[in-house]
Amino acid sequence: MAVALMAAALCAFVGVYMVLKRVVFVPAALSQMSGVGVATAFYLASVMGVDAHAAPIWLNPLWYSLLFAVAGGALFSLNLSHRRVAGETVIGLGYLIAAAGVILILNSPHVTQEAHEVDVLLYGNAVAVPPEQITIMAVTAVLVLLIHGIFGKEFVFTTFDPEMARTLGVATKRWYLLLFFTVALAISVSTRAIGALPVFGFMVIPPAVGLLLGGRLWSVFAISVGVAVAGAAFGYYASFHWSLPTGASMVVTAALFLIPGLARLKLKGQS
Repeated sequence: MAVALMAAALCAFVGVYMVLKRVVFVPAALSQMSGVGVATAFYLASVMGVDAHAAPIWLNPLWYSLLFAVAGGALFSLNLSHRRVAGETVIGLGYLIAAAGVILILNSPHVTQEAHEVDVLLYGNAVAVPPEQITIMAVTAVLVLLIHGIFGKEFVFTTFDPEMARTLGVATKRWYLLLFFTVALAISVSTRAIGALPVFGFMVIPPAVGLLLGGRLWSVFAISVGVAVAGAAFGYYASFHWSLPTGASMVVTAALFLIPGLARLKLKGQS
């Protein structure tokens, strides 16, 4: 529960930027790439005859998850609109290739014993995590929030008005790279903790609710984080009480908050 709350809040916070930049499928692609990293770590450990749960630090799934997610984030941070293949297509290719890679690894005979665990991780039915995951999640959240606390104005400026930022000589590529690094960091650690499905859900649904209900940018962030925490808490409780899949329960619970947002949007349209 503690890890789910932290992961939900962190994903919702950085997810606001993804929704504002209209690249909501970047989190999905990065989640899949992060999952490929986890599956790769299990595969290498199995091939080398090492217990994945007691593997040396260089075989820790967290590092592979982070490596694949950061590489994907660096790719998606580039301006690909001038190429023949549009940016949306690159994101789709990243998602599809990563998803296919996970399937291939899971069906490898070397990963037979760990296949169920990796499958549960990717689809978000992580009911419990090791105690050290709480520390890892907390340190990650503090690091990401610290970076955004220091460079938040630059992130907002380059996200809202990249053309003006470039005109004023702002190095938008560097800020995009740093922004996507924080997104990749949040996704890789959160995916390892609660799974790819809830990570993608918390990256998109709470920010959407925040944009529907919030007026100023700070209120969008506040509402987004609040919805994510409430969705994680009540969704986890519903999963425990009714024996439902944990990840799906949290996502559906968070989606219920779209109802007042859509109602407010309809009322504003009528007025």
